[in-house]
Amino acid sequence: MKRRLFGFVGLLVLATINVAAVFGQNQTLRSAVGDKYIISAKAGGVNYVEGTVGVAKLSGKGGLLLKGDTLEVGDRVSTNKDGRAEILLNPGSYLRLAENSTFEFQTTSLEDLQLKLDRGSAILEVFAGDDFKVSVKSPKEEFNLVQTGIYRIDVSADGSGRIEVWKGKAEVGDSVLKGGKAGVSADGQVAVAKFDRDDRDVFETWSKERGKELAKATNSLKDRELRTSLMRSFLGGRWNMYDSFGLWVYSSQLGRNCFLPFGYGWSSPYGYGFGTDIWWYRLPSAVYYPPTNRPPVGNPPGDRRPRPPVGKRETPPSVAKRATPPFAAIQGGSSTGPKYGRGVEPSGNDGGFGRSPGYSPGPVFAPPSSKSASPPPPSAPGPVRGIGGMKRVN
Repeated sequence: MKRRLFGFVGLLVLATINVAAVFGQNQTLRSAVGDKYIISAKAGGVNYVEGTVGVAKLSGKGGLLLKGDTLEVGDRVSTNKDGRAEILLNPGSYLRLAENSTFEFQTTSLEDLQLKLDRGSAILEVFAGDDFKVSVKSPKEEFNLVQTGIYRIDVSADGSGRIEVWKGKAEVGDSVLKGGKAGVSADGQVAVAKFDRDDRDVFETWSKERGKELAKATNSLKDRELRTSLMRSFLGGRWNMYDSFGLWVYSSQLGRNCFLPFGYGWSSPYGYGFGTDIWWYRLPSAVYYPPTNRPPVGNPPGDRRPRPPVGKRETPPSVAKRATPPFAAIQGGSSTGPKYGRGVEPSGNDGGFGRSPGYSPGPVFAPPSSKSASPPPPSAPGPVRGIGGMKRVN
């Protein structure tokens, strides 16, 4: 009798262990699927670290900076003599820090992103515009990056700064610098001179290779599973098309963040085509409206709270004031209200992206009517030139 009882208990224990193992495996699989893509529209993610890089948190804690960390305003990052780091700015923009350099965020907003570089060298690959500038402060000067482009900033031991505009437009004091110009500040005065853009050092070559690699990574995002992650994060209120130029998409498969642009046919400031955009995923029509007047799309799973009536939802002032999404504003979109796309303004302004005389604007998109499930994916005959003058990668 006792033997039978012990045998029965043993079988029960084994069965319990097997069930637990299967359940745990299923949980792991579900977790892996759920975490395959993580969506964000915020600045501060650490995308790459090489060598020794330290961080002193505003909270008083410190240690080594690691890939995957998130920086907040006031966190101070310092690279050692063998260290480099790549930090995510607003979606589509990167800060790359050279060795023996120190920087921190002072703000992380789209309209006025502010960084402080106390020493060393940094290269910024940025999407920017007149209403969406990036400011870099040195101990003695402030450099305003007012146009999409590539910029290098060096701060010497005495606190004086130098900027090289590889592409784009920057303002330093009363001086305006365009591509191929460098500015050196000293005693409140800025000396402007040309520099050779073909003469690249190791840091500049590394930055360009990073830009090329990340643009290729964006092209690999053509995965239908990403559509679910996009909608989950949208329903959770973590992004909308009126508060950034696109999204950071972390791919667990690639182990890195990729930029998914809202605009159609975009290329990176370095000129590498992204090859995909958010239109490819055929999201519901509500996604394309401003938060204040988008139609209801249902609550997130498990959320049984009644949805507020249309037009009564809480919206950040910076978003509510916009009639056109930021991505349309910087690419020369000529639309108003919920309609937007990649057109050329009636005045002929090309947004400053150096389009060739033969540039042909693509279609202008509008959110579909209530009778349509989702907007059609953008299409155009043959190769289309995107921002930066590059051909769209299909």
